[in-house]
Amino acid sequence: MNIGENSSNTQIAKREFFDNKIYEIASSNKRPWDLMNWVKKKNLLTIESILYEGQSCNTLPDLWHALHLSYNSAENRPINASFLNKTPQADQILWSPFSKQEFKDAIAKCSSSSTPGPDYISWRHLKSLIINDRCLLKIIQIANACIDLEFWPSHFKSSNTVVIPKPNKNNYNSPKSFRPIVLLNTMEKLTEKAISNRLQFHLSANDFLDSHQSGGIQQRSTTNAGIYLTHLIRAGWLRQCHTSILAFDIAQFFPFLNHQFLSLCLKKAGLNTNIVQFFNSYHSNHSTSYSWNSFTSPPFNVNVGIGQGSALFPILSALYLAPIIKTFKKELKTSIKKFLQTFSHLLTMDL
Repeated sequence: MNIGENSSNTQIAKREFFDNKIYEIASSNKRPWDLMNWVKKKNLLTIESILYEGQSCNTLPDLWHALHLSYNSAENRPINASFLNKTPQADQILWSPFSKQEFKDAIAKCSSSSTPGPDYISWRHLKSLIINDRCLLKIIQIANACIDLEFWPSHFKSSNTVVIPKPNKNNYNSPKSFRPIVLLNTMEKLTEKAISNRLQFHLSANDFLDSHQSGGIQQRSTTNAGIYLTHLIRAGWLRQCHTSILAFDIAQFFPFLNHQFLSLCLKKAGLNTNIVQFFNSYHSNHSTSYSWNSFTSPPFNVNVGIGQGSALFPILSALYLAPIIKTFKKELKTSIKKFLQTFSHLLTMDL
């Protein structure tokens, strides 16, 4: 066989392969978007085998088992919420139906290039839909019905969890060296953004969030925290004092959030029974599939934590920690200043 015949045969074989692939996608999977590079995936670097409880994960089932148990180890863990009895009850929050402007504000800052979730709908498509007032009103009706019926649809409870490496780790042979990023359905994320903005307003208005609490709260950035910390240090210098800082990190904070404790915090924050019951439905019976390079796991049940990728996780994590900050202020009767970021606490005191 000469070079010309070999090239011709190669082209015929490639054409037959892709024709069969297109036919399979069109007739069997019925997902034409699989033909396009939607998410611009970037494969993980070649690393050593993942170790879990001293054993190497040499098969995909072992890897899925290790990832799921590592990121959901707090499931069914008992909690002691008795200290919440010392937290003052916040004023009752009046929850009104959503408006068109709230949803327009929620979607305005969304990037059209962000990775879509299981529904493969991008923000670009959703933005083009809500230009039509009729479509926007239907979306708002769905969101208001979810609140009124205290129900979160099962379609919104499925997600993809993409595992990416944390930067600057000495080794990557442990699941804790990777960060699980949750990809949600886009319609779900839009509704979550509207709910999150509403919670941000109400929890700041009724002073349930501490004034020194930052991270996950609108208009309280790391820049504000840096200015505040600099102010404490310089104020100490003027009084001929020294400022000490104690910083610590809560490992795996977001995956470990307890839903029962979160419900109690919602009640303390002044949310009515209707909203609390809605969040109980929101947190129940979730499932996710883990993605590692081009491999995807079967669905796993997830009933603990808040996914990093959800629009609600910043404000709900701040709400979760608010009673703890209030307890510090009440029990530690000294001039301790507190700064809270999403992943860490800083305590500064004059010596």
